[in-house]
Amino acid sequence: MVGPFFLDLFLLPLLLFLLLLIVLQSPIVRSNSIRSEKERAIDDSDEEWPRFDVDENGRKDYRGHALIRITPRQQRHLQMLSDLVDKSDENEVTFWQKPTAIKKNVDILVSPETKGYLSALMTANGLEIDVVTDDLQSLVDEERRTRSVDDGDKTKDHAKIFNLSTYHTYDEIMSHLDYLNSTCNSSCSTQVIGKSYEDRDLKLIKIGRLNDNTVPGFWIDAGIHAREWISPATALFIITKLLDPKHPVGMSLVNRYRWYILPLANPDGYEYTWTTDRLWRKNRSRHPDPTVKCRGVDPNRNWDFHWGGKGTSSRPCTENFSGWQPFSEPETRAMADYILSISDTLAVYLSLHSYGQFILTPWGYTTKIPEDFKDLLALGNLAAEAIRKTHGKRYVVGSASRVLYLASGGSDDWAKGVDSGNSLRPIVRSASRVLYLASGGSDDWAKGVAGVKYAYTIELRDSGKNGFILPASFIIQTAEELLNGIRALASGVQVQVRRIRGLEEEEET
Repeated sequence: MVGPFFLDLFLLPLLLFLLLLIVLQSPIVRSNSIRSEKERAIDDSDEEWPRFDVDENGRKDYRGHALIRITPRQQRHLQMLSDLVDKSDENEVTFWQKPTAIKKNVDILVSPETKGYLSALMTANGLEIDVVTDDLQSLVDEERRTRSVDDGDKTKDHAKIFNLSTYHTYDEIMSHLDYLNSTCNSSCSTQVIGKSYEDRDLKLIKIGRLNDNTVPGFWIDAGIHAREWISPATALFIITKLLDPKHPVGMSLVNRYRWYILPLANPDGYEYTWTTDRLWRKNRSRHPDPTVKCRGVDPNRNWDFHWGGKGTSSRPCTENFSGWQPFSEPETRAMADYILSISDTLAVYLSLHSYGQFILTPWGYTTKIPEDFKDLLALGNLAAEAIRKTHGKRYVVGSASRVLYLASGGSDDWAKGVDSGNSLRPIVRSASRVLYLASGGSDDWAKGVAGVKYAYTIELRDSGKNGFILPASFIIQTAEELLNGIRALASGVQVQVRRIRGLEEEEET
């Protein structure tokens, strides 16, 4: 008979081996080894890496991918989700809204292979899962179906077929800018300020009193993150209304500012979202190290101001890869060079993104705030109030490091000065609750290097129901409310400029 000691001696190593095998087969652990292999891989082929399933049209297939929402209720929940961000393969578990605070929703896109594991992990930790959609591909298909319905009659002239209430391809956007340039007389002009990695135009349109250097400048860029389709669509709406002599808001703004609008700051990535992967975020550049096969850099982590700090990644396969050096990307270099060339007269810098409904001021790289934060906050709240009065949507205002991803779903005691009876009072998150930083961003650079006093990033609709795949039916309302917000912001800037000039004149006398 075999004794108990012998059984223990035999079974214990066997059980440990089986347990190790199970752990190694979990998607999250496997993803770590896959990640390192990807970034070291020596592969002479030009095939897309990482590889993914495609549909009959060669586009990435999101069939069976689920968008889920989790709300951490305790600190241990928050820590577990944060660990998951660090350990997960971005191609199996992608965080649309990262874990940053207790009671703040976390949005996660999960592949079919990872659903079961993630569900078991959340259940084991006492967390409930809210399934926003269990098949993301259905939302993508609906978006494309709506696009085909709204495409218009190609036999009509451009002014009649260019529909502002639908999304447009890179070529269509460039054609629209050319059409506007050919019909606006002397009130606008287009300029190619640079080329993308794949040699597409970075086409800017200038609107207003172009030859009057006494008029302050107002910069808007959009589409720096490829998948955020609502931002270029909103920029196109604003451009069109600024050039419409019958539009009262547009005309009032044109008479007071020179407008510099770049509706598509990442044309390669944007085109890739149409042809291959709807949810691609970065540009499409290749790393100078040929052994690195993952493509693209996050253009909003590539600016030369506290580059490579918190909220960025040095791993090329991650979505927030900051590049191999600051301004490694032709798109960000071209934008920076042009902004510096007009910075002496530039009063406002706006960068349009999605999603979340925020008006964000610098700084994003640190929890500290600029010395003139009160000025930035006051004007941001003016814009937010104008937005709210348009269609009832509320945008939270504050510095990027203090507000971003801490607003919706957060407990009331984090907010200072929130008062339903006075919507203009500042909304500021406690520094002790700051959990999200993003270094190397364009708005930080615009303020910290180019010296633009009023620099903002605006996260457009929605607050999470649709995320990056915002239906085209929301384009017009999103753009209308933002245009009103911009009018309020522009008026506030002029008031503050006059006040500052008055103080300077008093000091001289």
